[in-house]
Amino acid sequence: MEANTSYNANSTGELKLGGGAQFWVYLSPQNDTAKMIGQWRVTFSQGNWKDMISSENPTKQLQTPGLSGIFDIKVELLSGSTGTWREIPAQEGSRNQIGCNSNCASMVGIVADSTSPAPGAINAHFWTTWDAFCKA
Repeated sequence: MEANTSYNANSTGELKLGGGAQFWVYLSPQNDTAKMIGQWRVTFSQGNWKDMISSENPTKQLQTPGLSGIFDIKVELLSGSTGTWREIPAQEGSRNQIGCNSNCASMVGIVADSTSPAPGAINAHFWTTWDAFCKA
């Protein structure tokens, strides 16, 4: 049996851990999320540092410049009905923060709530997995 070395469900790359907290975004297959939400962006920030992973480059693996600890996150979707970016809420058990050690990678998951949302509804939630993968 071959070992799977690609840890990012939405990426062809392999995580090279160490040297700063790393993040990636996972789109759940539930409720056909990738088709239901279209354009999205997740902004990570800590102090003066800020970066983003978005639907423009969904397989991006973001690495901080040696940072670790607690990062603020904002998860947004582009509303098709209003043409504006709208923040989506966290699922129960998650919040608008994610923790990550400098030798680890953490993940934000986005899941659509329904395949037939009400017009104008925010049709998704997000969840976080802190220190999903770490280097010894």
